[in-house]
Amino acid sequence: MFNQHFDFSIGDLLGGLFNLNTPFSSQPAQYPQQKVLKCGNCQTTFQQFVHQGKFGCAQCYEAFQDQLTPILKRLQNGNTVHTGKIPARIGGTLHLKKEIAELKAKLQQAIEQEEFESAADIRDQIRSFEKKVLSEGGES
Repeated sequence: MFNQHFDFSIGDLLGGLFNLNTPFSSQPAQYPQQKVLKCGNCQTTFQQFVHQGKFGCAQCYEAFQDQLTPILKRLQNGNTVHTGKIPARIGGTLHLKKEIAELKAKLQQAIEQEEFESAADIRDQIRSFEKKVLSEGGES
C-alpha cells in the first residue's frame, strides 16, 4: 500500500523530542550553544546523548534532569515517577498505602507551614484511607 523508507536515527528522534535542530525539527534549539551541559562523572554531553540516544553512566540522569523532566512528562502523560505494575488482587491496598504515605508527607508540610485547615482535611483523608485499607484486609 504505502511503502516509503525514512532514514533517520534515534538521535533524530530524540532531537525532535527535545526540540533541537534536526532534519525533522523546524524550531531552533532551546539550549544555548555557549554552555555545554556535561555529566560530571563520565563527561558525556547532552548533545552526545541526543545524538547517540543513550547515556554514558547512571549519573547522567541527574546531570541532565532539568532537560529530561519536561520530556518525560510529555511522554508519560504527566508522570515522572515509575509506579510499576501491580496485580489487581492486591493493587488496591498497595495504592492506598502509597497514597497514605504521600498524604502524611503533605500533612507534615501543612503543619510546618501552619496551614491548619488544610492539615485537618489531609488528616481526615488519611483516616478515611486507613479505614479502607483495614476493611480490605491490609495492615496500615
